[in-house]
Order: sequence, then C-alpha cells, then structure tokens
Amino acid sequence: MQVQGRLIPWRNFDELVRDKAARHGDGEFLNIGGQSLSFAALEADSRRIADGLLALGVRKGDRVATFMFNRAEQVLIWFGAMRIGAVWTPINAALAGADLAYTLEDSGARVLIAETETRAQVEALPPGLRDRLTVFVADEPAAPHRPFAQLVSEQSVSEGWPEVAPGDPGLILYTGGTTGLPKGVVLPSLSLILAGIRYGETFAVQAGERHFSTLPLFHAGAIQFAVMGPLVNDMSSTIDRRFSAGNYWNRVRECGANVIDPIGAMVTLLCRQPESGTERAHRVRIAIGIVNQIPAEIPPAFESRFGIPMVEIYGLTEGGGAMLTSNRLGSRCPGSNGKAYGWVDLRIADENDLPLSAGETGELLLRPTFPHMFMLGYHNAPDKTLAAFRNLWFHTGDLARVDADGNLFFLGRQAHWIRRKGENISAFEIEKILLEYPGIDEIAVVGVASEIGEDDIKAFVIPARGTTLDLPALASWCATKMAVFKIPRYFEIVADFPRSATKREIERSVLKKMPHASAWDREAAMGRTSAQARVR
Repeated sequence: MQVQGRLIPWRNFDELVRDKAARHGDGEFLNIGGQSLSFAALEADSRRIADGLLALGVRKGDRVATFMFNRAEQVLIWFGAMRIGAVWTPINAALAGADLAYTLEDSGARVLIAETETRAQVEALPPGLRDRLTVFVADEPAAPHRPFAQLVSEQSVSEGWPEVAPGDPGLILYTGGTTGLPKGVVLPSLSLILAGIRYGETFAVQAGERHFSTLPLFHAGAIQFAVMGPLVNDMSSTIDRRFSAGNYWNRVRECGANVIDPIGAMVTLLCRQPESGTERAHRVRIAIGIVNQIPAEIPPAFESRFGIPMVEIYGLTEGGGAMLTSNRLGSRCPGSNGKAYGWVDLRIADENDLPLSAGETGELLLRPTFPHMFMLGYHNAPDKTLAAFRNLWFHTGDLARVDADGNLFFLGRQAHWIRRKGENISAFEIEKILLEYPGIDEIAVVGVASEIGEDDIKAFVIPARGTTLDLPALASWCATKMAVFKIPRYFEIVADFPRSATKREIERSVLKKMPHASAWDREAAMGRTSAQARVR
C-alpha cells in the first residue's frame, strides 16, 4: 500500500515483525531496562507468547493487560497479543485501589501480566475482580500467581493464527477525560504502523540511527517514539525503566542516541541541572518537543545549552497518537506546533462547530486523511464516541488557532483537564475519590501552574459542618486510593466556592487564579519524596 508516497508492505503486526526479522536478523533492535532484544528475538519470542496466549484460551478481540514499568516482557506481550488479533491493554503502573479496579473492570481483560513492583496493587484488588483474572508475574514465580515462563509456549501453532485486518482493534489506551472517569481509546492495528511512518517523516531519521527514551510504555508517546518509529524505520532503541534528570546525559552518551524524547516538565528539569563541561558531548541530532505547558523560556534554553534542535509536535491518543502536526526543521514557525503535512484536516470551530477564520481561537477539530488511523471509538462508551465524532469531525477538546499558512498554535486544554508529570488527569476522578473521605462536604479540583511546567493539582475543600479536617492525614489517605500523580499538591479549606449567578456552577477559572497563601502545600510539608505520600 502507498502511504504519503511511501510503499508500505505491512498491513498488520505479524507482517511487520516477520519482515524486520528477515531483514536484520540478530542485529539489536531494542535494549530495554538493560535487556537486549534483536529483531530476530523480537519475532521469535513474541511468536512464542502468541502461541502461549492461544493455548491459554485467548482469542481474537480478547484483552490482554500489562501492568508494569518498562521491561522486555511488556514489549513481547504487546507484539504477541497483536499478532493474533488480541487487544493489548497497557495499564499505568502507578494505578492503585479504585483507579486500578475501574480500569481492569472496564477493559474486560482476561489476562494480566504484572511484576514484583506492581504485585501488591494487584493483590489489593477486590477478590471478585482478582479471581476473574489469570495473573502472571514477570520476574518471580511466587504463588498464587503464575510465573511468566508459563506463558511462553514451545509448541508452535502459528499456522492456525487468525487473520488480522488493518482496521481490527489492536490496543486500548486509557486516557484522562474532561468530565468523567478515564476512557479507553481503542486504536486499530494499522494506526501504530502509521505512527511509525509519521515518526520517520517528522524527524527525518536514517536507518541505523538510535533512539533513547525514558517514557513509560503504558502511554502513546513511548509506544510510538521509542518502539514503532525505530522499528518501522530500521533503527534501534534504548528504553530506560525511569527518567533520571541527573543521569540523563550519561545514558544518552552510553547508548549513542541520535534522537531523544524528553517531553514536558522533563525538559525543565534537565535545564535546571548543574552545568557541566560534557553537555554537548553527545551524538544527538534532534529532540522531540511537547513543550506547550512549560515556561516559554525553557525550550530555547534547552536548544542553546545542549546544542540540540527541537521539533515541536501536536497529537492526541484518539487521533492515533503523536505527530499529527509538526514544526519540522527547515520550515519552523516559532511558537507553533507546525503543519499537518497531509496527515489530518484541521478546523478551528466555534461552539456550533462552525469554522473560524485564520488567527481566531476555538476548539480544534480533526479529520484523518488515511483509513485506520484514528481511534475506532471509546471502549464501552458508544455515546461518548458519537459525541466526539459529531458533524464528521473529531472534537479534541483543545483550544487552538491556525495561522494563514496552516501552522497550528495549541493554546490549552479545557477546564477539567489537568496535565501533570506527563499525565492527562480528569479533575472529576479526583473529586469523586476525595468525597469518600469522612468529613468532606464538597470538593473542587483544578490545575494550577507548576514552577517546572505543566500543572500542579489543587483541591479546594468545604468540610462538613462541625468538622475539622487533618490535611496531612487526608494526603496520606489519598496515597491509598489513587495514583501518586493524582494526589493534590495543594489543599485549601474554604467556606464556599465562587459560583456563577445563573446556574450556581463552580467558577473554576476563578479558583485557578487564587493565590496559595492560605493553602497547605503537601510537598513543602511532607517532601516530594515522602514515603507517606508515596511520591517518587
């Protein structure tokens, strides 16, 4: 098939992996968490996983969930599942309690592969849910779960695999919404291959180059930047288990990276590291930029200090991920997210979906120009899917403008959407959990500007009549009920919220602008690395 003038011989993951193994054999494709995988090993090991899943009773369309930080087993399960038409469902490894239970329930996963670091969260699930799952643990054989080795089949049934079409569901990525619980974005199998093609175009990569990433593989960024881009474009990739600002450039040098992807607040943290004489001692040619919500002075400071040009991009999970627009080298428009380069149609619309003129601000609407690129829909949410695609355009919920030359300027997210530490978070989710705490009458959660970029989370609390709230105790309780990145940094007790005169709705824009003078700062009181607050 032809995609943007390029001949693409693969329609699904099985064809892609077999082709790359035949071409590159024992050449290293991936080094993840210190474990090396060649192109041939990726094919052979994921094939054995696929056969093991079939032997377990997994069939086309069944969900196979992973619940781990970056490691080789996660990639092998991903590829093994998608090669037989099962739907890979990577779950954020920081989830706990109600967050984790909701995601597993909603996904309908039959099989869950965890690791030692996430095992306790699995064992804390409600018994009814836990008992419905077949759980494997990647790095230990401890009962009552099964060791990962039991999932690897030595008996090939490859000839009996189901056929996987380009538009068949390939994976479900859970993303924070604006008005409710996380939604499962169901992406077709081909969408990931298309993302790999966009990666090659956007960053003008060459076969044999190396990518370095510390992004987590339960998000679209790492899936596309660190795996699909290099695989489609005959590169190799190094993926570390976690981001370390202090050791980042050492790792870049050690793996000989040519393309890197520090995004959002990671860029700020790298710029705040002490200067050294080795900052330009690297082979990096280009950096991927997602920098809209960090201080404006940081991106140019990064480029100047480290000698690396940055290509700003725009994308979202529902649209097939990143690089829907890009501010490419040689045609850069300062401050913008660049142009669509034929991948999507853009419209800036008013509240009635009518198009606005160049330069005007409105909601960004998108439409794909290639089949099987955008999501198939929200899992278990047909009404939300129809609403998102109304009037034959996908409604992003993002505010933006487009100039006369077609350059996109992303301006922000809607009021209930908080962006923190690389995560999209629904304020509604946090409010719903906090209302379970004894002595709270009402809650309003908003995102407030963080000194390192993106948002911090602030909770405004109206206590029940006659109740005195212990805010440190509330923060510690939060750590047992929600992922660490969702725990508010600021808590402020108020008598009431600012409300609209007509509907008495909370005026969140007013709350966002309120100073923190009367707020309790969890990080200042308990520390950013407080074990009590479970913040790493």
